[in-house]
Amino acid sequence: MAEPTTIRLTATAPLNGSGLIPLTRETLQTTTAGRLYSATIPTGSRLTSDVFGIFSSGAHTSITVSASTDNPRDVLRVYLGAAIRSEHRLAGSQTITLAPGEELGFITEAPTVLLLVVNELSEADQTARLDSTAAPVIRARLTRNAGFTATGVMNINLLWSTASHVLEATSNAPAGALPLEALDPRQSRYAGYYWRVRVSGCDGAYFSGPANRLTGDAALEQLLPGQWSTPRRVSHDDLLAVLSPPVRVGCPTVIAEHELLPITEAQLLATGAAPTTPPLTQPAGAIPWATFSDYAVNAAGADRHEAGYLMWTHAITGNANVIGNKGFHGIGTGNKAMLGTDAPMLLGLPLAQLTALSVRYALRTAGNAHILNRPYINILIDINGDGTLYKIGVFDRDPNPALNLLVDVAQADPTDHEYLLSWIGAGKLKIVNELAGVTPAVDLGAGWHNKVFQISDILAVYPDAKLTRAFPADNGLPADLTMPPLWLVLGDSTYTRYSRVLLREVRLNS
Repeated sequence: MAEPTTIRLTATAPLNGSGLIPLTRETLQTTTAGRLYSATIPTGSRLTSDVFGIFSSGAHTSITVSASTDNPRDVLRVYLGAAIRSEHRLAGSQTITLAPGEELGFITEAPTVLLLVVNELSEADQTARLDSTAAPVIRARLTRNAGFTATGVMNINLLWSTASHVLEATSNAPAGALPLEALDPRQSRYAGYYWRVRVSGCDGAYFSGPANRLTGDAALEQLLPGQWSTPRRVSHDDLLAVLSPPVRVGCPTVIAEHELLPITEAQLLATGAAPTTPPLTQPAGAIPWATFSDYAVNAAGADRHEAGYLMWTHAITGNANVIGNKGFHGIGTGNKAMLGTDAPMLLGLPLAQLTALSVRYALRTAGNAHILNRPYINILIDINGDGTLYKIGVFDRDPNPALNLLVDVAQADPTDHEYLLSWIGAGKLKIVNELAGVTPAVDLGAGWHNKVFQISDILAVYPDAKLTRAFPADNGLPADLTMPPLWLVLGDSTYTRYSRVLLREVRLNS
């Protein structure tokens, strides 16, 4: 192998990886018997395997690239036509093998000085050559005075700080989960990492975990301020979700420090990074439609429709309340549409971890404002945690504000009848036939529907309470069916109106 050729290229502006650099051997400045060349890049961001004509057009070349940058988002890309063959970090020193017909592109976020050491390879050299790439930790620091939220996608532009060597936002971060590409904009098939986060500047627990961009589903780990989360595998279009309290009095802001760790699973296990005790989790996100089933009674039902479910009741009755005849377990004669879900995020969920419920829906019976013509929510609770006592929790509307647990907010022009239904009341619910040993937080008279319980009061007496699937033998439920941990309802045991509701989305804890 001959002595290598060294080329120093100065980029006075960021490089975007497109267009050939219009330099030739003749336009490069040269010293040291043609072994050291230099130039300022006029335009473009790519070079071919002949490296400005210094080598033959059919050459295989080994190019070692060193750069003045330490931004982990600056990269080298090897292009074969329009396709990207490989991608490498630009920070540090990288060795790339370039074949005829391939192009080496530079992508930087700031002006950069590049030093290229180039060798033409023999056939044996080319066969033995392996490209190299550095694997730095990428760190980003986000601030948000109001605390971080996990719902939606954060629209943010992070900038590299040459002083602190981290990615930073120029102001308070917006709401939503952080998209992976905000930390690393490389081609998704190269962006596989372990991710962890640490939050500080707030009181109480925070939650973190990867989220699915399409559904919002996330299994959130509960942590204390200053504690690193368990490293989780992330890639492609994952979202990095953090849910935290607002800023603590006396602190300037809430800070979330994200790290991407490019390590193998074997290395992760060897470090002992996993916690010795299972983390507390708070499942959150949209409940998948595939987990829902129809549990309707009499002239009511639920069908898949558009991107959700259509729940309906007819203004007729007539089914006998016997097993196998779509009737009630009790003596009811009305119509009751019930759409239940066995989502894994709900089965066995501790009652203490149920913190939020919401439903996006469209009312398709315009002008009918009857309270039972709109969705309400039931949950099935294993009170003792051992299957010895089941109770139905109810989240419904009530004209009396003290008893009301749901609120509708119009989501579009009122003529479109689009609403967001949300659970309100700071952890309150109603319990069918009440609950022994627990004093209601609100008691406005005889009948369970006139009493509201605080979940914290229930847990003080029944700390193992959790959501479950069972047959609760309730008169307002189907005669022969076990019920899932959560179901939506239209109507009741005496309801004989016509109603239509189109469900768009059901969310848990977000």
